[in-house]
Amino acid sequence: MDSGKRPGLYGWISNTLERYPSLVIMGTLLITAWFIIPLLHMAPAENASDNPTGDPVVQLYDKVDDTFPSEVFWMPFIAEAGDGDILTRDSLYELYRREQELRESALAPFLYDRYLETAGVTVEGVYSLADAVNSALLLSSGGSVELSNATDAQVKQAIASLLGDTATEGFRDDLSVKAECGSDGWTSPALIFFVMADEAKVREDYPRTAGMDYSGDIVLEHFGRAVQDVLRGDEKEYELWGIGIDLNLEIEDESGIAAILTAIAMALISILILFIFRSWFITLVTTAGLGMLIIWLKGFSNLVGLKGSLTLDLIVPIAIVVLGVDYAIQALFRYREEAEKGKPPAAALGSSSHMVSRALVLAMLTTVVAFSSNASSGIESVIGFAVAASFAIFASLIILGFFVPAVVMQYQARRGQSTKKSATSDGSRPRGAWLGRLISGTSNLWFITIPLILIVTVFAAWGWINVETRMDAEDALDPASDFVTGLDKVDEHMAETGGEPAMIYIEGDLTRPEALDAMLSFIEELDDNRHVARSPIDNSPDPSVFLLDMLGVILKVDYAAAQIEQASGIKLTDADNDLIPDTRTQLEAVYDYVIDSGVPRDKDTLIYSPQRIAEAFVRLDDGGGAYATLITIGVPGTREQEVVRASSNEINDDLDATLDGVTGIDSYGLTGTGYVRLVQFDAIANSLTKSLIISAAVVLLLLVVVFRSLRFAIMTIIPVLLVACWLYGFMYAAGYYLNALTATIAAIAIGVGIDFSVHFTERYRQEMAKRSYKRIAIARTARTTGFALFYTALTTAVGFAVIAFAPMPIFATFGMLTAIMIVLSLLMALFALPSMLLLFAPGKRSPKKKGGDRSRSRATTR
Repeated sequence: MDSGKRPGLYGWISNTLERYPSLVIMGTLLITAWFIIPLLHMAPAENASDNPTGDPVVQLYDKVDDTFPSEVFWMPFIAEAGDGDILTRDSLYELYRREQELRESALAPFLYDRYLETAGVTVEGVYSLADAVNSALLLSSGGSVELSNATDAQVKQAIASLLGDTATEGFRDDLSVKAECGSDGWTSPALIFFVMADEAKVREDYPRTAGMDYSGDIVLEHFGRAVQDVLRGDEKEYELWGIGIDLNLEIEDESGIAAILTAIAMALISILILFIFRSWFITLVTTAGLGMLIIWLKGFSNLVGLKGSLTLDLIVPIAIVVLGVDYAIQALFRYREEAEKGKPPAAALGSSSHMVSRALVLAMLTTVVAFSSNASSGIESVIGFAVAASFAIFASLIILGFFVPAVVMQYQARRGQSTKKSATSDGSRPRGAWLGRLISGTSNLWFITIPLILIVTVFAAWGWINVETRMDAEDALDPASDFVTGLDKVDEHMAETGGEPAMIYIEGDLTRPEALDAMLSFIEELDDNRHVARSPIDNSPDPSVFLLDMLGVILKVDYAAAQIEQASGIKLTDADNDLIPDTRTQLEAVYDYVIDSGVPRDKDTLIYSPQRIAEAFVRLDDGGGAYATLITIGVPGTREQEVVRASSNEINDDLDATLDGVTGIDSYGLTGTGYVRLVQFDAIANSLTKSLIISAAVVLLLLVVVFRSLRFAIMTIIPVLLVACWLYGFMYAAGYYLNALTATIAAIAIGVGIDFSVHFTERYRQEMAKRSYKRIAIARTARTTGFALFYTALTTAVGFAVIAFAPMPIFATFGMLTAIMIVLSLLMALFALPSMLLLFAPGKRSPKKKGGDRSRSRATTR
């Protein structure tokens, strides 16, 4: 078609590329230069949340965080003995010395002094069983024996005294579940303890002290690592790990490989481009285009304020690089095909872009729809992924689909290169002839291929329905990292005695004895709960009920009760010995005093400071006399999603049975990191379904509009849906599961897989416009566009496979599964789709004469 008569959008695109290639090139370069500004100067300062917005569990979690502010930054540590027993003189003395070093180090000013009820002492930042043993040795010997000069026998005796005393038996909670008391005393392979820091002081002053430009929560994590380094020392007698103290830093460390993996992907793709086109210039321009694409992606993300995430920093750049090169391969293949017909470079570009641009634009639109459908998840990090990836796919069309071919054409035109000799003019076989024969042959065997595909799909669909949703730190991070190892050690040594905290928020008029009695009933109701932490002493549920504990302390400590009575003029009584003041008036007097003044032990010591009380009990500033309190209890085994779900059901049942409708309790609810994660998983699973439905529906609509045929639209999308089904069936069979990344593959499969089907269907329709027989059109399409799709799939699969080398299993799995998805998409486009076209597309299959089809097919594949 003459360039001046090309109609419509695609005619305008092809005319512009043919007549004004310099304008296209210069405009693309200027936009790239402009995106460099936000890339360099507008980097995000925050990370995107993985929590679904608007969920009651998440909202309650945030409410708890706002209602009960803490001055203390808690850092749990676990020490494991090299010889199997941490309760020896050498191990405890080494730990005690490291604690002393911490108290005397440059970190000491940031430690938090706090009265520990279990130990009955005020501690400077840290107090472990090693400190208690040292104090016990000094007390029993009159000051002559301490850990530095004690014998193992003396240490074992001191431990036995501490763990046998009701006042200090709580230290048993710090021992491994493998701890035993034998004839030689207590043994335990591990010990857990906490370090306390002043959170505000760490945030404000530690960066300056450390000489680093830290900000936000990352400051606390740097401080936690510094504390860990001091406590580790040379680790002669034990190994030590922080427990969850540096998640963001660990992610930051491991995501540092993102740039390396992206560079490797680009290098491999460049090698493949060189192999495909046998041109250093095309390879150089395409690689430069991929670099420009990264600039557009990062610049746009920063410009619109997308927050950082591992998905955005690691997955999206590699995904866009490997998907973007598809546009270049399709455009350049078609350009070369037109050039081999003897056309000058400009005319060849105009003609090829006119024929391929509709497929490129449609592929871009369908991929954008598929990526953007993930925004339905309501999860900030997934929404950021959807927005960034959608824009980058559009940028891929501009840079790789239009800019790169324009540069190649200009280069060849200026070098005086007109055309290459046609691959068929010398009688040799054209590129892709083998593929044309293969696809033509298999489509003729539709009565075998289609039933076989349907049988596999049935089994795959069953696996898809049963694939599990799960997420674990061990999946997201390097299993060999200190972060994951610390969590593994907690699982190994704490088991049923600890676990992720469940937080029960209770709000109302807590001066009413009925409300407090209901809380006691709730504690009793936990006795038959299978999913709560239990005391190693008597195997009873081990919740932290601060309000009731505080009231009990007040009634037991005469000085505290006397101070409250003196300030209020109200006598405190406990006629039923339930350790709760008897009347509403007494409770009001207690609350008024302790909220302002704390709970005194004597005139010099506070058992609970006002700040400590505010961490779990507050008067709400609503003018209604309402209070809020917090009950916490560990839930073991929360790495398993079903354990979290079961514990949620059981605890909520216990809450409803004891608190619902009770006078004085206005509202209550269960939350915690485990339950937030459960909501996150449910949102991911729902997102999979919603995004798949949305993307499939919108893509089908786009295909109908562009093809102007419901029949071709349905045939084009069916192979893509089969790919999603087969992929999740494979995940089930191989033991993989859904998480925040793998759940997005369904929509990605539609977005990526549809490109293969669109290119094949569009070329088939063009061939049918020139030839009246379907088998000939299928063979011709397979030889040309199908051959380009083969290389497209090769580069894309190799690029995604690079992600499989990421240290984080979640990303390695994503890379491998996406590479498999690419291969499946190619196979469906080349085998399932041609069979459907042969069966259901309009037109005759082959000439009526018996030999005609065979001769014509051979002619078209040479």
